[in-house]
Amino acid sequence: MPVQDNSAAPVLRDDFPESASRAAMVAVLRGYGTLQRLMEPYFAGFDLTPPQFQLLTIANRFGDAPPTQRRLARELYVSFPNVTLLLKRLERKGLVERRGNPADRREKYVQLTASGRRLLKRIWLVHQQQMDLVMKGLTVPERKELAKLLSKMTAAHRRVD
Repeated sequence: MPVQDNSAAPVLRDDFPESASRAAMVAVLRGYGTLQRLMEPYFAGFDLTPPQFQLLTIANRFGDAPPTQRRLARELYVSFPNVTLLLKRLERKGLVERRGNPADRREKYVQLTASGRRLLKRIWLVHQQQMDLVMKGLTVPERKELAKLLSKMTAAHRRVD
């Protein structure tokens, strides 16, 4: 009697209609899952999570004009409580510091510490290789097109605060 090969993954089906929007959303979600799977262990090697790295890079871009916590939350597309939690953890690591706004005591400015800047420099020495690894399978023009399309989708839903 022949042995059946059950190693092939089953084809998943459902009763929902196929559409270009659905296919695009599934592709974005799968891409995000792949990105997380590849980047989490990479950043763990620096004792960071992907959101912590994003916060550090965004804060770094502001340079000598530090952003407020609220501005960081908007830039990261997260809630204010989430950015507060991220900042607490980064403060404990000595990578950022928060300073009060003398004109509004409720507002805090966020600035990288010298340790935070050094860590970012260490990461950026190898980061391009990691980004290239994640984007493997796409040509440079395809990578540019992907960035353009995702930016266009995001811009259509950008909130003005």
